[in-house]
Amino acid sequence: MTCPYCHRTDWQVKNGFNPSGSQRWRCQHCRRTYTPDPKPIGYDQATRLAAVNLSVDGMNSRRIARTLGVNHQSVANWVKAHAACLPPAPVPTQVETVELDELFTFVGEKKPVYLMTAVDCATRCIVWERTTEALQTLLDTSVWAATYFSDAFNLYLSGVYAGVHQAVSSKSQTYSVEADNAELRHYLARLARASRCFSRSIEAL
Repeated sequence: MTCPYCHRTDWQVKNGFNPSGSQRWRCQHCRRTYTPDPKPIGYDQATRLAAVNLSVDGMNSRRIARTLGVNHQSVANWVKAHAACLPPAPVPTQVETVELDELFTFVGEKKPVYLMTAVDCATRCIVWERTTEALQTLLDTSVWAATYFSDAFNLYLSGVYAGVHQAVSSKSQTYSVEADNAELRHYLARLARASRCFSRSIEAL
């Protein structure tokens, strides 16, 4: 073994292990400690990507952590970092008809919150999907449309629309957004209807 500081090869003795389990050495000449073959700190990229893929498949963070043998907070951090690097979802510039629907769920200490979804009827493209405390935020910041369809929920009756709003009693005019929300319920563990499955923060939702 060669000391990287004084470059001596004699009087090199083992000096325990560092926190990652790599062998440390101590030079008896310059009295300095070094690790010739340090193990990489943290998890490799393959493990991180596997966690993201399992999350996309609908598995919750704690189950992913148990499957991969990692900490569940690490899984949440990897998914969050991966989502932050994704490009913005394509949104059409002109929309004729928008379908509106909401997902009722909880955050934090079981505080109720709505996840609002707006879908372009022609392309099935989601033009808005995030949490909001008011319907008007969705209407003002998403792409404007000539016609808006929703159910008869009181929330939609209070909005000021750029076009014509129609509240329908059947799902004949809202099947696209209903289908998208049904897939969210099915594939995302944090949106499961079970009372114990709810998000801890608005950001995660």
